[in-house]
Amino acid sequence: MFAEGQDPVPAVAARLSLPGTLATSYDFSGTNEARFTLSSQVDAGTTKSATIVLNRAALAGKVADLANVTPTELGQAISAQIGASGADGLMGKVQVGIGVNGNLFFESTGYTDYGFDGAPGGDGVNADTIYAAGGTVRTLSVTNAPLSGTGQNAVDIGNGTDLPPGANVQAVVDAYLQQSLESDAGAQDTGVRLALYFARKAPGLNTGYDILSDPALTQVVNTVIGLPATSSATTSDALTVRANLISSKVDFASFQDPAKVEAFARRFAAIWDAQNNTATDPILALFSNGQG
Repeated sequence: MFAEGQDPVPAVAARLSLPGTLATSYDFSGTNEARFTLSSQVDAGTTKSATIVLNRAALAGKVADLANVTPTELGQAISAQIGASGADGLMGKVQVGIGVNGNLFFESTGYTDYGFDGAPGGDGVNADTIYAAGGTVRTLSVTNAPLSGTGQNAVDIGNGTDLPPGANVQAVVDAYLQQSLESDAGAQDTGVRLALYFARKAPGLNTGYDILSDPALTQVVNTVIGLPATSSATTSDALTVRANLISSKVDFASFQDPAKVEAFARRFAAIWDAQNNTATDPILALFSNGQG
């Protein structure tokens, strides 16, 4: 009970500190990788999450030296990926920091979205979404995720490197099935092969040059953003212009989120099927059973 005239004290935010102390620096110039899922229960029936990937592809161009990535740079990279997870993820709901003991910590934050109209109240697309920073149901958790490839080497950034039982085995199986599906489906439908190939490569893409260096990826991205073929972009200056144009139209950070990779691949699939007069939607059927 609160005395008359006394304001209630808001519940404190949830806070989770990783048990291990960060090293002075980390080498992500090769196959080293830290990959984990950060989750927060935001209300009684809703949990939001984001998968954080720290490796050469994810950090390239975002740190001063891939061979000597500092704790501060790690924190900045994690914060950027939290933001890139969007409203359906942890954007605005969790912040990251480095404690006095040199360990990573995460803290829940309040979140308010007034919907499409930007005004309090409303229904449908204009409905408000409000999550308190604390409370009895607000939680935080970190779970190590399977590495992005069989050649990656797990790095401890304070939470150990033990993965859930069978995670490494599952990563190998997933990689085998993905490549097999690409090969089998591609023999029948070029669009299917391109969509699956893009979905496999997307998490490692960071710039327009990454796209232009691969003809298959170039075809997928050109199709989605409506660019003509790059056959005329033969000079260094022309390639630079094209790379910058692609970078301005493609949110590479979002490719760390599997759901957003799928959305991009599905968009390509729909355009490809329309342009090639496909009677049905064989590509879309490979993603979420063709659901919108």
